[in-house]
Amino acid sequence: MPDPVEIVTVPLALAVLGSGWLHLERNATSRSWRWLAPGLLLLLGPSLLFDLGDSALWRIVALGVVAVIVLVVGVAQRLQAPFVIGAVVLLIHGLAQLWPWISLAYGAVPWWLWLGAGGILLIVLAARYEQRIRNFTSIALKISAMR
Repeated sequence: MPDPVEIVTVPLALAVLGSGWLHLERNATSRSWRWLAPGLLLLLGPSLLFDLGDSALWRIVALGVVAVIVLVVGVAQRLQAPFVIGAVVLLIHGLAQLWPWISLAYGAVPWWLWLGAGGILLIVLAARYEQRIRNFTSIALKISAMR
């Protein structure tokens, strides 16, 4: 059975998202941040906050699935708010779920190996810096071109 937070927030978030979606359909010049972001934050935010601690399996799976759906809808419909919010929620959710294994791996390897790996990574990133700046600029322009 869902916790009271989802019982309250999900129907309200779906109503806000429905209203925002209808407005975006009627008005082609509207931006998605104003009309979809509040509903998306209401839909994903409370579950993400409860996910950061000890969480039930249904919440972990549901939050991951809904965040992926929001991200895919943002890409498919070329909407900036669902794309960015879905990506950020998915990243935080992934880190929250993988953190025990990340800390275990960090504790199992001596510090000087992490230092060496970081140095190698820094050299590789510096060698490809120029190309990556062009790629990031292109990606930023594509994201800003979304509605």
